[in-house]
Amino acid sequence: MEFEIPQYNNFNENPPSSSKLPLIKLVARLITIVCIVVSIIVLKSNNVTLDNGGKLDYDYYNSYRYMLGVMLAGIIYNTLHIPFAIYYLIAKKHLIKHKSFHHFEFYGDKITFGIIATAAGAALGATVDLQKVVYTENNSKIHDFLGLMYIPDAFLVAAFVCSGISSVLSSLNLHKSE
Repeated sequence: MEFEIPQYNNFNENPPSSSKLPLIKLVARLITIVCIVVSIIVLKSNNVTLDNGGKLDYDYYNSYRYMLGVMLAGIIYNTLHIPFAIYYLIAKKHLIKHKSFHHFEFYGDKITFGIIATAAGAALGATVDLQKVVYTENNSKIHDFLGLMYIPDAFLVAAFVCSGISSVLSSLNLHKSE
């Protein structure tokens, strides 16, 4: 059994695997946006009316408000980078080749990755801790509300993973540009 090793006559030629990087970069950003949008929809629609007439929703807890703010920032950042990723996919070269843009993308991806991670952790931690509490009134309604809060948490974790992929790919682009 013989294996053939690919030969490259031109050292400037990219190996075939690198042609998939623009597609992976675009898909990772799109999946990040979709996961965050689904998470926002579930977060905003999850509310409970208690027996005393009060309403319980995400705005009642600081962790969930932080999660919403981070999700909005993540959507804005990734949406701004979609046109660049599409151009990179089609033209196989970067629209802006300046080193400063690669640095901006690199650090922006790292910051977005970090804040999405902290929001996912804070919301998941708050949900787990609040589930442990035994409430004297409306126990089942509050636990139903908190049970549904795992859904936006899960989608935010998925967005965190895809944001991590974008972060790694921007690291590769920074390395290539220098």
